[in-house]
Amino acid sequence: MNRLLTVMVVMLMAVDLVTLGAVEKLSRRPTAPDLTPRVTQLEADVAQAQQDVGEMKQELALLARRGQPTD
Repeated sequence: MNRLLTVMVVMLMAVDLVTLGAVEKLSRRPTAPDLTPRVTQLEADVAQAQQDVGEMKQELALLARRGQPTD
């Protein structure tokens, strides 16, 4: 019985060491980069693209009106 208890304690200690090693590896992960400046730039790019599309639509509407034959 004592031998079985000793083997179980040794096994539990080994499992604890493995678990602690895994937790330490996870905690040493590098932190994620701050993406706030990139997101801000992308939002500005989207706003500019939407403005450009609006201007193109206006130009197309003007061209369509000018291209119609007058009767």
